This record gives sequence, C-alpha cells and structure tokens, in this order.
Amino acid sequence: MKLDQIAVNFTPSHESFGTFTPSQESLGTRDLLSAEGPPLTTSELARLTGMSPSFIRKEIRANEVRAVVMGRGRKRVFRILRDEARRYMRQLGVI
Repeated sequence: MKLDQIAVNFTPSHESFGTFTPSQESLGTRDLLSAEGPPLTTSELARLTGMSPSFIRKEIRANEVRAVVMGRGRKRVFRILRDEARRYMRQLGVI
C-alpha cells in the first residue's frame, strides 16, 4: 500500500492545539494597568505585543527590555515586571 492511498480522518480537537495556562488565556492589556500580579514571561509579553518570544529575549539581551533572570541553569528564564512591560508597550505604541 502506498502512502498516498491511505486516507486519514483527522478532526482537530482542542487538545491538538496545545495547552495554555490560565495566566496565558486571561492576561490582557487591561490586566497590566494594575501594578499587582506576577511578573510576565517572555511568551506573555510577546503575545501582548504581537512579537515572538525569541524577539522579546533578543530585546532583553539588547537592554531594550529590563528583566529579572531566574535560575542558573543552561537555559536562562526571564521575568518582566509589569511596570516594565507597560513602559515597553507604550514605547512600541501598543498601549
């Protein structure tokens, strides 16, 4: 049997599109207006600005965005304070 003869019946489900944490689902620009709340991940700031997480990490390394480095492992994990996220978004013209 050839590969092009195999019929595949695939109906995408909610699970096939990835898993999101509640903070990623509910975080919006209005949520940044309050100074309270946990710092943002690079993915959360990327979603809010319409950029990619890798672009946000490049901006952090270029000192365009101030972030806190978490951990000392091979992979650096950044957190962006909400005040800094608002400043950066204003600079971009997003808010």
